[in-house]
Amino acid sequence: MMRALWLVAMMLASCGYHLVGHGDGAGVIPADVQSLNIISHDEGNLLLPALREQLATDTLTVTGNAKTVHESAHHARLILQVNPISFTPSAYDASGIAIQYRMVYSGSLILEREGTAIWQSGAFSAQGEVYVTGDPTSIEASRQQLLTGLRKQWLRTAVGRLRSGF
Repeated sequence: MMRALWLVAMMLASCGYHLVGHGDGAGVIPADVQSLNIISHDEGNLLLPALREQLATDTLTVTGNAKTVHESAHHARLILQVNPISFTPSAYDASGIAIQYRMVYSGSLILEREGTAIWQSGAFSAQGEVYVTGDPTSIEASRQQLLTGLRKQWLRTAVGRLRSGF
């Protein structure tokens, strides 16, 4: 029995099984890349400072939306695509008035090197609910608080995918 458990543990370790964001490797950014330029627009620009801070290391310089970048083998571009934020009613009361709204924050990442995509994250999202409990001012405050939380959650997922390769 003990031998079977040991065998299963070895198989899981050897097949590359690990939790997203907890890998031992450098992730999807090649080790010889010395500079990374993050390209984003609109909503994605709000994520740039936090993303630069989390990705920069002693050997990797991270810039955002740099205009003049010399393409070389030691440079890569990370394209940050954030979709328009969805804020739609998801529940109604007996009279047909919305009492709950769902917000979805979604997007994807593409890593390019020398003009060629070397990794794509695929679409991923963060979502949450806002419940109507008061006047429009409190609803808007709840909406902004949820949006801030969803940005942070989406950013954690993005960094986890970059570090793990998933």
